[in-house]
This record gives sequence, C-alpha cells and structure tokens, in this order.
Amino acid sequence: MKHLKSTSSHPRHSQGFSIVEMMVAMVISLILLAGIAQIFLSSKQSFTIQNTLGRQQENGRYASDVLSQDLRRTGYWGGNADVSGVTGTEPPIAPAATCNTGDNTWARMIDRRIFGLNHTETAALGAYACINDGNGHSSRDVLVMRFASPWLVFPTPVTNQRPIENNSRLYIRSSLTISDEAGRIFKGSDKASSDNDMNGGAAAPPSERTSELIARAYYIGPSGQTCNGISVPSLYREELDNNGRPVAEEVAYGVDNLQIRYGLDTNGDDSVDVYLDAGSSGLNEDSEWEQVIAVRYWLLTRSECPETGYTNNNTYTMGDLAYTPNDSFRRQLYQSVVKLRNI
Repeated sequence: MKHLKSTSSHPRHSQGFSIVEMMVAMVISLILLAGIAQIFLSSKQSFTIQNTLGRQQENGRYASDVLSQDLRRTGYWGGNADVSGVTGTEPPIAPAATCNTGDNTWARMIDRRIFGLNHTETAALGAYACINDGNGHSSRDVLVMRFASPWLVFPTPVTNQRPIENNSRLYIRSSLTISDEAGRIFKGSDKASSDNDMNGGAAAPPSERTSELIARAYYIGPSGQTCNGISVPSLYREELDNNGRPVAEEVAYGVDNLQIRYGLDTNGDDSVDVYLDAGSSGLNEDSEWEQVIAVRYWLLTRSECPETGYTNNNTYTMGDLAYTPNDSFRRQLYQSVVKLRNI
C-alpha cells in the first residue's frame, strides 16, 4: 500500500517589510498628515475670518439702521413744527451743553432737536455728565437727538394700546387743530392735571396726539467684555428711564468709533451748503444748530479678538479724524448721510 506524501501550502520562508521600507512609509504618512493638518488649519482660519467679518457686518448694519431711524424721527413733535409755545407741568427749558443725571432737564431741551459734541471738545465732554463715567468716549463724537415717539399712548387704553404710565416718565401732547396751543410736556403721574389739558376740559379732538418724549445721546463705550485682556467696545446711547433721567443702554457690540458731521442750510434753500463738526466756527449757537438739515456719520466696527499674524495699519478717514490703529484687529467702516425730515 502506497503512502501519500503530505505537502505544506505555506512557503518555506515568510518575509515582512524591511526597516527602509517602514521608514519610507512613515515619511510618506507624515507628509500626508502634515498636508491634511495644513488644510484643516487653513479652513479653520478662513472660517474664523469669515465669521468675524459676518459679525462685524451684522453689528455695523444694525447700528447704522438704528442711527438712521432716529435721525429721521429727530424733531418730530406730533406734526407740530413750532415748539416755542409748548407748556405743561414739565415745560421745556433752554438748551444747554449739559446732561444732568439727577433730574429730567436734559430731556426737556426740545428747542434743540439735534446736538453734538466733537471728540476735540475735551471740556465740553467733561461737562456732559451723563456720559462722563469712564465709558471711553475719548477720540469719539457724541450725537444727541430728541423727538416724540412713533407710538401713541392713551390715558385709558383699550386692548393693544399703550397706557400712560403712572410714574415720572415724560410725555408730550400736541394737536394740529388747536392753533394757539403748541403742546404739553408732563409726567405720567400728572396726566389728569388741568395744566396739561389742551381742550379746555372737553373731549380730546381726533387730531390730539400723546406719546413718550424721547431723548438719546449716542457714543462709544466699553462693553464690559474682554478678549485676551483687551476691552471690546460698543455703541451706547443714553435713554430716558421712568423718571425722565438719562441711563446708559448698549446698542451694538463691537463698534469702535463714531464720527459725526452736520449739514447746514445757511441760506434757506433746503439744501446743504456746508458740513461742519460740532463746536467748530459756524456751529456753536442755537440758531446755527437750527440750520442743521442733514447728518453724515461714520461707524467703525472692530473684531472682538486680535488675529494672530494679521496687522491692521490701514488709515480710516472719518470726518476730522484720520485713525491708523496699527494693531491686530479687523475693522470695517460704514458711512451714511441722512436728511432730517422734521425741520
């Protein structure tokens, strides 16, 4: 009987990668990983830059919209263009370059519907107490506006109507059909006073309008947030509280500078003859502020954090200020001209 000889299917000698082959493979792998890492870092940096620019655009456009809307409302007193006869239990007071925080006098300077302070007016800025609180308005302008709110209020409101609050908030009342009565300014708690009645005790005519008195001062201050220990700036405004006193309110985050120039109609033809900075020759007196019919403003937004490897040595020309930051923050400049509707 024959015996079959068994044979193995495995080779006599098994061979792996040599050291040289392993080293070549590792070098190729490291090159590929380095390339992938570079693509990732580039994509991340590009995303960060685009996100930063997107946030700047959002903040800049919002700030610009808010400023433009208020400028268009400036000087609106319920259709009554003549405020010389306004009385009431809180009558108007003479305009002054002051902003007291302890009373409501700043709000009641309605003869000066628009006003401003230039960043070069160091003494005037120091006297403007409501913003003289360390909020960083150095090298930045201040823009002040006053007007009647676009929303109406009612002594005894029905559904979906705003009530006159029973506190010290300021309101202004006007009527186009009562020619010898220019209007009334009063606190909400004095709404029933006869001194604020415009119709001799009779029912208010349909043309009578009562709304909140608005006074706002826009300026730049620190947001309270920091990045790498550096404060992030914001656009602020002084807004009236329930006592008619100015209080700070943050409007837009990451706004680095605000500059203003005022367009004056010096010959009464309803067109701008010259643009001037606040406090300059030709824009100091009450009669000169009355000639302002347009406002040109510049808003400069800034990224929240500095960007590694980026240097911003651009020069931003904004009115009478040429600003070269020479730092690592990205910025965008917005500018606009707004014609005042209520002259």
